[in-house]
Amino acid sequence: MEDSSVCSSSRKLTRYCVFLFLLFPACSNNPAPGNITGSKDSLAVSPPKDSSMNVAPITPAFIYDSTKTYIYLTLDDGPQKGTMNCYNLLKALGVKASFFMIGVHVDNDYDRKEVSEIRDSYPMFLLCNHSYTHANYNHYHAYYNAPDSALRDFEKNEQKLNVPVKIVRTPGNSSWVVNGRIRAPALTKPLCHLFDSNGYAAAGWDVEWRFRDGDTPIESANRMISIINQYARSNDLFVPGHVVILAHDRMFGRQNYADSLQKVVSVLKANPHYVFETIDHYPGMKGK
Repeated sequence: MEDSSVCSSSRKLTRYCVFLFLLFPACSNNPAPGNITGSKDSLAVSPPKDSSMNVAPITPAFIYDSTKTYIYLTLDDGPQKGTMNCYNLLKALGVKASFFMIGVHVDNDYDRKEVSEIRDSYPMFLLCNHSYTHANYNHYHAYYNAPDSALRDFEKNEQKLNVPVKIVRTPGNSSWVVNGRIRAPALTKPLCHLFDSNGYAAAGWDVEWRFRDGDTPIESANRMISIINQYARSNDLFVPGHVVILAHDRMFGRQNYADSLQKVVSVLKANPHYVFETIDHYPGMKGK
């Protein structure tokens, strides 16, 4: 049988230890001064309200509406006559588009301002890469037969124009590099494999608004609307439900042709089944 004085001392010591534990909580592994939140099964540490620590925002994944068809209007070869017509017209209509631009076309402050305006206008517009020299000034076979040199041409353009995404378009043809999937003519396929291994995505097109005499649209506005509607219902798209349209800035340098562009995008926008997006929201078109 235990001595009563020993038991009494033991109880006093226990109460004293409990008091110290409550007064001085363990701190060796607790991250102060953050606030601890969470359930009984998991704890998360949030930064203090006055912390200067940068916390990267969580960007939600893009969610597609399966009841819609997505339209990606892409405009090539800027900056050139017609670029700002397209920019101002589409901005006024609230229609998103992607501009694939060429470095050698940027040779004065006005050109640089155009590029900067488009670059800074995201998410309405997206600046993309159409090479620095446009296949060494349209010498397509020599350009694509030297794929390493061609890749450097795109890299130079990316740096000069400060292109914010690794999304390219090959001059003179429709080549696709999307999430490891490659569809391209034999001539550009070696370059497309280099794009893929170096983290680039390449955007081809489904529908082209063609031109003649350098800058005159061939198809009327009504004809283009009809063609796009047909493709929207087609299984011939690179990705079903997603229509990439190619046009060129210079086609809309004159007001009557700018009016044609306005009619096409206005009619398409009014269709509740269509949604305009920039090309970085095309499925898999992110680059690495």
